[in-house]
Amino acid sequence: MTYPLEDAGFTLWCGDIESHLKRVHGTSTKELGFDRRSLQAHYYSGDTVFTVLDRIAVLIGMRD
Repeated sequence: MTYPLEDAGFTLWCGDIESHLKRVHGTSTKELGFDRRSLQAHYYSGDTVFTVLDRIAVLIGMRD
């Protein structure tokens, strides 16, 4: 599926994820290997910031 080049809602959503990752884990989505397209897929499928952060925490070994 194709997505708009940049959606203001997606930009804010992604910024929330980046801010949390930097503040709590000292890393970013780019450093973890996530590209914009995979994040867009989560955003446009309706995943919340908290859902994505939970999945990232599992991937980096911070949660079971």
